[in-house]
Amino acid sequence: MSVNAREEEYEYVELFGKPALFTNSRIDRDTVPEGWYAYDLRGSDYDPGEPVTVESKVGVNHAGTILIHEPVTIPKEGFRKLKGRLDFLGEHLTLEDFCDERGLIYPDLNQYQMCAASEDEGALFFSQGAEKDAELGCIGHFRFYFDQSGRFTVSSWDDHQPELKTQAFKDEFDDVVNALRENGVLKDLPAARSFCYGHESARMADRYRPDTYAFKLETDAHTYCMRLFPNGGDYSYIYAYDKAQLQQATAPIIGKVSFASGETLAYTDPAIFVQVIKDELPYRPTSGFQYEVLTDDPQVRKAVDDILYDMFGEENPRQLSEYGLTEKGYKALLDAENPNLPHTYDWFVMENFCCKDEKRHGFSSLTDAIDHFNALKCTEKRLCVTKDDVSTIYLAIAHDGETYLDEGWRENPRFATDRTMDEAAARLQLGIAGLEPSGPTMNLGGM
Repeated sequence: MSVNAREEEYEYVELFGKPALFTNSRIDRDTVPEGWYAYDLRGSDYDPGEPVTVESKVGVNHAGTILIHEPVTIPKEGFRKLKGRLDFLGEHLTLEDFCDERGLIYPDLNQYQMCAASEDEGALFFSQGAEKDAELGCIGHFRFYFDQSGRFTVSSWDDHQPELKTQAFKDEFDDVVNALRENGVLKDLPAARSFCYGHESARMADRYRPDTYAFKLETDAHTYCMRLFPNGGDYSYIYAYDKAQLQQATAPIIGKVSFASGETLAYTDPAIFVQVIKDELPYRPTSGFQYEVLTDDPQVRKAVDDILYDMFGEENPRQLSEYGLTEKGYKALLDAENPNLPHTYDWFVMENFCCKDEKRHGFSSLTDAIDHFNALKCTEKRLCVTKDDVSTIYLAIAHDGETYLDEGWRENPRFATDRTMDEAAARLQLGIAGLEPSGPTMNLGGM
């Protein structure tokens, strides 16, 4: 899910020596103010959460987003290595706070901000019948078109729930449409085309017709869903909703509770759901209280487990990071920690690590991996191992002409008590220096 650049609370950072803002979330580029720049950070395949490069946009291994007032130079390769030049300064700021602290002018919102609708919101751009309208809080829809000369032309307004069409709504709706007509997407047909073609992610390819676009605009009280046809000769629509009612109707149910009386309640707010469990669980023997967690959100699942452990005076042994796993995946990690079980080891070397010509070279033995690592002439390389196909670590690192051993595996529960890794560490001390004697090759399951 993307966040609004103006509403997010960020961490204050320096990127390449320049003050900036960082968030773990993706930023909706449509909400980035003019004169500001958003860049994505990419994590490595071996530690996706640790940023290693800055790029215009990242799909896989997204490790955060930077919002900055000055453009960052990105080489023609499409990325720029951080090389440790992302520093967290220990403050949490909004964009407005950052502007105040840096003496910058906070960018005024000179028009309403529109964003591309998600695929699962597509039905909101069409009439769905009286019963569904009442559930979603649909106030009505506005129809318009661009005439032969490209001018915006009003066609009609149709009520869906006239009791929701308050004077405050009518005033706001007029403001929204007029603002979009003055300098926005509805100024004329060329403006509509330019906006649509610049936001191809909003194209409704399989729903109405392939040249129609879906945009959403939100105010404090209302949500507007625009189905825009950026050509002359056909109608476009704006569906208006009561924002609070729409959010309540479309929010996913994250949990349910029930009682012996037969009463069942569903919750969409994580904080309320967790608090209900905390309040009601002690009375379970007499109330028949039951609960069901329906979300995969790690924070919610851990919070519920914390309550259970706390009831028995114990501390939850599972870390938050472990809640993103399936039960099968969690068991695989536990098995990897068990020194009494057989294990497999996949040794490999990364050539030109995190560079344009990055390559992975796999080996069935540590000896072959060491030999290949030593033979490579590149300045950026890694010698790594994956255990049981579930956990990967660095063993040797070459960076900017310096080579050293990474001892971080000694704090990793999957490797810390592994005798195979102790033996590997001893061989690396000699092998990376080119002193390892030739010996018998060990296959997967050994070295």
